[in-house]
Amino acid sequence: MNTLREELLQELPEFERKTKQFIQKEISMKEYKGYSGGFGSYAQRGGEAFMLRLRMNQGRITKEKLKFIIDQCQEHGVVRTHCTTCQTVQLHDVRPEALTPIMKEALEKDIVTRGGGGDYPRNVMCSVLSGLDPEEAFDVYPYAKAAGEYLLSIVNKYSLPRKLKVAFSNSKANEVHANFRDLGFIANADHTFDVYCCGGLGNNPMMGVKVGDHIDPKDILYYINTMVLMFMEHGDYQNRAKARSRYLQMSLGKDRIVEEFHEKVELAKKYLDHDVHVEDVVIQKEGKELDVIPDRVIKQKQSGLYAVKYHPLCGNMSLDKWKELYDVVQDMDEVELRLTPQEDIYIVNLSGDEVQKVLEHTQDGAHTTFETSVSCIGASTCQVGLRDSNNVLKSLIEALRPYEFKEGVLPRVYISGCPSSCGTNQIGAIGLQGFTKLVDKKPYSAFKMSVNGSSDLEDTQFGKEVGLILESDINDFFIELGTLVSNANATFENWQEENADQWQALLDKYL
Repeated sequence: MNTLREELLQELPEFERKTKQFIQKEISMKEYKGYSGGFGSYAQRGGEAFMLRLRMNQGRITKEKLKFIIDQCQEHGVVRTHCTTCQTVQLHDVRPEALTPIMKEALEKDIVTRGGGGDYPRNVMCSVLSGLDPEEAFDVYPYAKAAGEYLLSIVNKYSLPRKLKVAFSNSKANEVHANFRDLGFIANADHTFDVYCCGGLGNNPMMGVKVGDHIDPKDILYYINTMVLMFMEHGDYQNRAKARSRYLQMSLGKDRIVEEFHEKVELAKKYLDHDVHVEDVVIQKEGKELDVIPDRVIKQKQSGLYAVKYHPLCGNMSLDKWKELYDVVQDMDEVELRLTPQEDIYIVNLSGDEVQKVLEHTQDGAHTTFETSVSCIGASTCQVGLRDSNNVLKSLIEALRPYEFKEGVLPRVYISGCPSSCGTNQIGAIGLQGFTKLVDKKPYSAFKMSVNGSSDLEDTQFGKEVGLILESDINDFFIELGTLVSNANATFENWQEENADQWQALLDKYL
């Protein structure tokens, strides 16, 4: 890390120079975006304030990193942050002169912003409760960590066609979408991995191609090295719209991907020394068992230890909330925060005595599965966003709370402001993607709706597009849906299956 830190520090003066050029309008928004994204930063809409994305490796926020977020936000007047679907933390409304100082301080805390955007390997994702989940195949975190360290070591060494996303899943829940990432590792009960490549969301979403069956975990870096080289060799450097690894399925075909992948892995094993050897993570802490497990609390595999799930509404975290969480956990032994791809925060390794205190300080989050709905930051902030997804979700939650629909009446909804699918809309029981709808030949703000998506390993499928809904009709649609399901004394899942005619009639009314 020391060598990488020095290399990255040497790059920052040029980043600072480019930022000044952009502020002075000497380079365009597009030109600056193409450069700054590689440093994990983008100009927000309007070009006066900036976003800075902090990699939280494998979604883990230690107390030291939590304190760093707070200190930097306080020092530089940042009051708005967002938890992303790639298990990172975005700082918003950052002044241009604060970007480089925050990046420098981040490196001192082993927080890397490099590659947080642009055409680089992104944050390696990992199942949120890996090492803690009683139902997991095995703890994949040490392998995800090794993968992340390897990709960080080459983050400024290669020129990729586009971004590269890698994920490790510890169970069939597959919350990190490992079977439709650029490269994904899924744990098996026999302590091996199945490996998938060339998948992804966005325009033309595709499931991954299986290129590894029950592989030895020590071999993961050979597969990562192969994916990087195949992407560089066959990826489209000319057409950015088709410069994601999933398009290799079109240009090469699945059979050739499998054949070439296997050949390159064997060559890598022959000529490289990339075997991974990890040590099991052992939690020494002992806790008190709870007689009754409250809502939002998950029992860990470690005796007497628990995790509390907290979902900040719309994925947004204020500075005051980060401070509140830090004040609660700072003296709790071995406690840390973990981010999920669904913008949840888990506070883990809590003893039974500590659970209640954390619950008391996380009551302001989601009350139901529906309120854990996911949204990207949206077009009011994002310069490439088409629709204001974040505020659409905020408005929707506020509109539905007075109805007090019971748990399960409405599903978790996934909302993206544009085709980039940062809100992972294709995997939702209901997904929304920013679009435009013509009514009497006039354009109106709207969203494509898809239904019946699922990331569960045993039932993975992308949602089917069913039509366009006007943004102005979204609240009414969900109010009517919730009322229908409530009147039937059902859950959305059961009601949708048993009342296909009513469901279709509702869709026809609004789409």
